[in-house]
Amino acid sequence: MIRETSLAGSRLWLPATFGSQAETLEAETIYGRVRGYLFKGVAIFRNIPYGGITEGDARFLPPAKLQKWTGVLDTTVAGHRCFQGSGNIFTSKDIGAYFSGGRSDAASIASETNSENCLNLNVSTPALTGKRPVMVYIHGGGFSGGSGVLTVFANRHVVEQDVVLVGINHRLNVFGYTYLGGLSEKYVVGNPGQLDLVAALEWVRDNIAQFGGDPGNVMIFGESGGGAKISTLLAMPSAKGLFHKAAIQSGSLIRVANAEDATRSARDLMRKLGLSKVEDLVKVPASDLFKAGPKGLAEVGPVVDSHSLPKQTWDPVAPALAANIPLLIGNDKDESSLFSLQNESLFSLDNTGLRSALLKVNVPQERVDTLIALYQKEYPKENPSDLYFRISTDRGARWNAVKQAERQLAGAKSPVFLYYFQWNTPLVDGKIRSFHTADLPLTMRLVRYSQAELLSKQLSGAWAAFARTGNPSQKGLVWPSYTLSERTTMIFDLPQSKAIKDPHKAERIMLQDIPSGSLL
Repeated sequence: MIRETSLAGSRLWLPATFGSQAETLEAETIYGRVRGYLFKGVAIFRNIPYGGITEGDARFLPPAKLQKWTGVLDTTVAGHRCFQGSGNIFTSKDIGAYFSGGRSDAASIASETNSENCLNLNVSTPALTGKRPVMVYIHGGGFSGGSGVLTVFANRHVVEQDVVLVGINHRLNVFGYTYLGGLSEKYVVGNPGQLDLVAALEWVRDNIAQFGGDPGNVMIFGESGGGAKISTLLAMPSAKGLFHKAAIQSGSLIRVANAEDATRSARDLMRKLGLSKVEDLVKVPASDLFKAGPKGLAEVGPVVDSHSLPKQTWDPVAPALAANIPLLIGNDKDESSLFSLQNESLFSLDNTGLRSALLKVNVPQERVDTLIALYQKEYPKENPSDLYFRISTDRGARWNAVKQAERQLAGAKSPVFLYYFQWNTPLVDGKIRSFHTADLPLTMRLVRYSQAELLSKQLSGAWAAFARTGNPSQKGLVWPSYTLSERTTMIFDLPQSKAIKDPHKAERIMLQDIPSGSLL
C-alpha cells in the first residue's frame, strides 16, 4: 500500500466521478515526470505517452521515438484510444456492469476519445518503490476496437496480489494493420499496430522500475484479440526479451495473413477511396479512412511482411522465439453465445435444428450424427442449444488453444498450462452462460455477482502467481503443467475449480480433424 509520505502533497479535482478531491503523486520516467492519483491504496497513472505522433506523414509507419518533456505531465485522466466506432463495452447495461464489477462510475471512467495519436498506457501500482511482477494487459476487440481502460478498474487485483498492472492503447484497424509494403518501399516494415505494442513493452523495460515494478519479470496477458496479438508478438524478433511469460485467453491465433492477400486488401482500400497513389492515403481524414477500412477479425490483422514478422506464426510449428516463454492458454465454454444474441433461433434449437445448425457451420454431413450422439451421451442434461455452443467452441477456440499448446510443447523448453472456464454466468438471465471473455473481469477481481467471488480470487491468484514465478499454482489450487501424455487442464467453475487429466478426451479426438477455422 502507498503511504502518505510517498505522496506529492498536492490535490486535484478529478473529473471522473471519484466523488471528492484525490491525492496526487509524481513518478519519474526517462522522458520526464508524470503526475497520477491515489485511489483506494493504488497509484494510477493514465495516458502516459510511450511513442510519438502517428498521423500525417507518420501514418502507417512504425512508431516514432517519444520526445522528452519539461515540467510534470498530467496523467490523471484518460488518454485517446485509437480511432474506432463510437461507444465502448461499458455503455452496455448488462455486459458493461459485468466487466466493471458493477461500479457505478464505469461509464465516466471508461469514456475515451478517438484519435490516431493514441500511443499511451496506464499504470496501476501499490507503491512506487519495490520490485513487483509486472502484468501487461493487451486488450481485445479483435484488431479493430477496444482499449486498455479495463486496467484502471482493477485496483483490487493490484492490491491483493501486489503486482504492477499496465494497460496499453495502440493503433488498430486500418491505422494499425494496413499493409502497404507491396505498394511502396516506404512501408516495407508492416504491422505498425504490433510494433506499437513492442514500443510499449520497451517503455515498460525502461521505466517500470520507477513505478515499483521489476522489468526483468514481465508477463503479458490478453483475451480474444488481445490473445491473438500476443500469439503474434511471440513470433516477432523485436519483441524478444521484452516479456518473460504470456497468457493467451480465447485468442490462440494460429495463422496470420500473407503479404499477397494483404496487398490486395490495400488495393481494395485505395479503390474505395478513389485513390491511385499510395502516398495520398496519408491525406485522407481519419474518419473517412476508418469508414473505408476493413473491420472484421478475418479482414484485418497482422501480416507476414518478412521484416517485423519474418515468417508464419504458429503454423506449422511454434515460433522459435517463443521456445523459452512459459505459456498459460485457455478458453471459455460457450464462446459464441454472446455474438449469437441477434439469432434467437440458436437459443431454442431442437434436435433437428441442432443438426441443421451444425451443417451450416461446415460439420461434415457424414459425421454430424455421430458427433451429436457423442455430445448427448457426455452431456445428457444439456439441451440442443447448449450442445451447439459447446461443439462450436470445441471446434474453434478450444481447438486452437490445444493446438497452440501442442506446438509449443514440441520444443519442450518451457511449460504450458491449459485452462477451461465453464462457469455459467447469470448474465442475460443465464442465457449466454460461459460466454466469450467471461473469465477476463474475474481475473482482474471485477465481480458483478457475489457468488463468483471465490472463483475470481482463484483466477486472479493464478494469473498473479504465473506472473511472479511462471507457475499458476497457489494455495489450495495446484495446477500441473500440460503434457501430451496427461493433458492436465484446470477447470475453472463453481462450486469448485480443479485440475483434471485430459477432460473431454472423446470430444477432442473426434474434432481434431474438423476445426471451424474460427477463434470462437
